[in-house]
Amino acid sequence: MKKKINFNNKKTKKNALLFTVLSLFLFFICSCLTLVNRNYFLIEKGFKNISSVINSYLVSNSYSVNELSANVLSSKMAYLEKENEELRKTLGLSQLKNEYEVAEVVNHTKKNWFDKIEISKGYDAGIKKDFAVISNEGLIGFISKVSKKVSEVDLITGVSSNNMLSVTIETSDGNISGVLSDYDSKTGLFKITDVMSKNNILAGDRVVLSGYDNYSYKGIYVGLVAKEEISNYGLNKTLWVESSVNFDDLMLAIIVKEQK
Repeated sequence: MKKKINFNNKKTKKNALLFTVLSLFLFFICSCLTLVNRNYFLIEKGFKNISSVINSYLVSNSYSVNELSANVLSSKMAYLEKENEELRKTLGLSQLKNEYEVAEVVNHTKKNWFDKIEISKGYDAGIKKDFAVISNEGLIGFISKVSKKVSEVDLITGVSSNNMLSVTIETSDGNISGVLSDYDSKTGLFKITDVMSKNNILAGDRVVLSGYDNYSYKGIYVGLVAKEEISNYGLNKTLWVESSVNFDDLMLAIIVKEQK
């Protein structure tokens, strides 16, 4: 007896094969078209959307993007908060009088760490050589070079016998003159010599610029007396002064313009 051939099964298999071939061909065409920069057909848009979802899933599971962003943002926010705090203090000081100019520290090289910095204001902002430079904690230094947009500052931590500063020590018995002549980088203290007075000097007494060299800078705060050394039968005193300025972390500077 002859076996009856099932033509319906053959037709179904043929249709399935044809559908598979057409699907693969359509997938190939759509893949090529997505690389071309033009307007997409509806079916292409659908294909691109699916591809985009798959790609985003793979990337998000391959990298901890959220964790990376959190670390970067938290670090940036911490820096900005510190900068804003410094700026608020500086602006509060600079608004006392109109002869102040606020600038940003743009360079502080390791080679001249205790000697120089560069700030973001030059002669375009009216800056001139020998202008005093301060922070909200006290005296930083003096302008030594000026260009159009940038100025160089000689820090008081670079003070020596060649560039001494005349200062005044404010005591309960009256003001005493002295000379800021040296800086000890190990202790972070400034040395004041040529103090010849019988006045009682105490730790915590204020030290300011005398203004003998330039009256505009009289009274600019330098620091507080930390300790006293007496020699020559009490006639000669050496003082060590502590500044509140963190010279290792200078961000903003205020230029004190001369009064006309």
